[in-house]
Amino acid sequence: MAEAETLTLAFVSSHPVAAARVLEGLSGVDAAALFARLPARAAAPALAAMLPTAAARIVASLEDLPALGLLTAAGVQGAVAVLRHVAEPRRTRLIEGLSTATAVASRMLLGYPEDAVGAWADPETIALPPGTSAAEALARVRSDTDVEAAAVFVVADDQRLLGMVDLHVLLRAPETTSLASLMRPPAGTLPAFTPLAGASHHPGWRQASALPVVERGNRLIGVLDSAKLAQARARGAPRPASGKDTVAGLAARSYWDTVSGLVRAGLAVLPPAGPVMPEEK
Repeated sequence: MAEAETLTLAFVSSHPVAAARVLEGLSGVDAAALFARLPARAAAPALAAMLPTAAARIVASLEDLPALGLLTAAGVQGAVAVLRHVAEPRRTRLIEGLSTATAVASRMLLGYPEDAVGAWADPETIALPPGTSAAEALARVRSDTDVEAAAVFVVADDQRLLGMVDLHVLLRAPETTSLASLMRPPAGTLPAFTPLAGASHHPGWRQASALPVVERGNRLIGVLDSAKLAQARARGAPRPASGKDTVAGLAARSYWDTVSGLVRAGLAVLPPAGPVMPEEK
């Protein structure tokens, strides 16, 4: 059993997408039993790579504590994609168990239709008032280690987007220079209710790999990068299987078949997973 867990952890950590494809084929209870034995930080990327409906079945089969660990490690975007398919009242209970900031962001994103830009925006951005100095802004960037910021957004008191300052500009600016004097207009903005298909044709992608997402009144709610947009659009589409992908997939599948054989054997001796299924409305 120890060997099975070690091999499983190594594979899931190193090949989360390939692992996700196999895990989607397991029952929710069996997959949940496996996830319950793995560290949340190692297992979360595989959960986030799964189809949201399959990932939701796993979360629904877990006790609250391991489920919250996975959702937290998956980040706001990953958590929201899964929570959207968890039935009430379990979904509300899980959201209430998240950190205050994550819970607020999750409720906001869940308020948008699944095929709208707002549902996929990353709310973990750095937004500061125009009077903030370059030194203060850099200190904020360095302190927010969970945010991979290529730019700092400049907002008014009501969160209205005024502009943005690229990180390389910020690094070269005199410490006392205000963001108001350094900011530039974004390449474009995406209204939160824009359909994903329409967003992919926005001309701003020609100049930037990420665009700010705004609500009515140009209020900033987050940012959407091109990779996340492509992922969101692919969620509802059949996965293409090119020759290269097929070969890589077969190789990964062959390796995983060996690992999963050990895992399945180990599942037989695990204690019951104790599923906690969501109640229907």
